[in-house]
This record gives sequence, C-alpha cells and structure tokens, in this order.
Amino acid sequence: MVELLGRWLMGVTCAALILALAQGLAPEGGPKRAARLAGGLLLLLAVIKPLLSLDGSALTQAMTEYRLEAELDAQSLEETNKTLTANIIEEQCAAYIQDKAAALGITCRVAVEADLTADYPVPKVVTVTGELDRQQRQALTDQIEADFAIPADRQYYESGGTE
Repeated sequence: MVELLGRWLMGVTCAALILALAQGLAPEGGPKRAARLAGGLLLLLAVIKPLLSLDGSALTQAMTEYRLEAELDAQSLEETNKTLTANIIEEQCAAYIQDKAAALGITCRVAVEADLTADYPVPKVVTVTGELDRQQRQALTDQIEADFAIPADRQYYESGGTE
C-alpha cells in the first residue's frame, strides 16, 4: 500500500515537473496555452490513473476481509468487556457480602461467581469460607438471598481460615 502511494506521488510529481518545464519553454500566445492545456490534462491523468486501474474484485475482497476482521475484533472486545464486567461484579458483590457478614459479627472470606451466559453478568454462586455457627450461617444465607436473589442451594459454606 505504501509502495503504491509512493509510486502515485512520484507520478504526480513527474507530471507537474514536465508541465512546468513545458510551460517555461513554450513561447507566449497560442503555443503556451496549448502547453498549459496539455500539461493540465497530463497532470489530471496522473492524479486519477490509479483510480481507473483499480481492480474492483480485489477491492471488494479486501473490503470483505476488513469487515470480517472488524467483526471478529468487535466480538473479541465484547467478550473481554463481559469478562471484565463479571470480574468487577464478582469482586464488588463479594466485598458487599463480606461487609454484611462483618455487620452480623461474622469473620469470613467470600467468593462470588457470576453467570456469564446471561446478557449481563449477574451473581450466581456464593462461597463463604470461615467458622460460622448455625445461626450465623442462616442469617448470612437469608441476607444473601434477600440482597442478590441467590437461593440457599447455590450458597456454599466451607470451614477454614479467613486469610
């Protein structure tokens, strides 16, 4: 592409030099006007010649390839965006649940998994790690269900350290 542009620019420059030389050497009057007209046509031809020699099928193929590549890039960007959004939602929900647990007097670690099959990522599964008694577990389960509509069967409790 750069080579093609360089050749085109070289052709236009050469045509302009020839036009200037012909006008400078032509005598005043009719010959100078004829040289100016011929030079202008030559310069116009040098400018539009690449457009006349374009291969329509190659141009169509190049445009089709460009569109397909742009669509693939857009899909990839959309998937990346969805993954990043899911990560943010998971982190924010886990922090929120951990704050709610702390308000209930529970020390724990929370992990949230988002559902990526939906149009927009939503919290799907919660895993709470820590030493919780039955009352604390039920209170936190009810809180998570009320705030995120995650049923108890998708809330998992594991005993273990909170660090």
